[in-house]
Amino acid sequence: MGHMQNSGERLQIMKLLERFLQKMYVMSALRRMSTSLSDNQAYPQICIEASNDYRLFNDFRRNPIYNQILEHVSEKQGNEYLQIISNDLEIMAKMDDFKANDKWGNPRVYDYPNIGKISPTTLRYIKVLLDIKKHFQCIDKYAICEIGVGYGGQCRVINAYYKPATYCLVDIQPALSLAQRFLDNYILHSTLIYRTMNELEKRDYDLVLSNYAYTELPRTIQDVYLEKIILNSKSGYITYNEVTPLEFHSYKSDELIALIPGSRLLKEEPLTHPRNCIIVWERNP
Repeated sequence: MGHMQNSGERLQIMKLLERFLQKMYVMSALRRMSTSLSDNQAYPQICIEASNDYRLFNDFRRNPIYNQILEHVSEKQGNEYLQIISNDLEIMAKMDDFKANDKWGNPRVYDYPNIGKISPTTLRYIKVLLDIKKHFQCIDKYAICEIGVGYGGQCRVINAYYKPATYCLVDIQPALSLAQRFLDNYILHSTLIYRTMNELEKRDYDLVLSNYAYTELPRTIQDVYLEKIILNSKSGYITYNEVTPLEFHSYKSDELIALIPGSRLLKEEPLTHPRNCIIVWERNP
């Protein structure tokens, strides 16, 4: 009996030690900032490893380093997204198609009323889709550009509902490699284009979107995307947050509204941070 108790105590201590070391590693990695909040040494390395190793890919959405950047939407936040999504019966009718997003990467899923098990991050992507539907109606045959694509989850959710002609995914190369590995598991309507910042051509897209990523960049890099994409695009949707260090000199929401013709500021629903908001615009052809 004593032997079993000692073994149980040792196991518990080992688990606590493992969690402590894991947390310390994450904190150390995230101190090393460079061109964006997600462009540190640890996050790109996880993306590279997951894109090249099927064992790591099968669980990447639970990786503690990766979860500091993505896949950290809480069960409660997921329920708040679902309450809003539930008002659109057309989108709710496609829920099983959206849930296919969770077949890869082993995300944390929860049992939600009327829809069953789904990742709260996928629910957030569906909420963005709902906003796009509300503000831009049908985006079939659109040329879309997304700045900061994570693993491609938003792209896949949009393609499960609409039929865009092309979809340009813009991010650092390691993230693009992981996104391609993820999206290659699905049959999509769009022709996909993967580009880093310096590979981008200056062109006019029908819709540009960014979930937090654009506003987490330093101003110098934000200016590149303004010139190459944002100021030339017919419409746009940016989820704005204020989490960058002061030395990034990132644009504030009022500055972006002044810079982007026809843009307006909307409330983020549900509000995930006191200063968050949505910036949308649509210019007449």
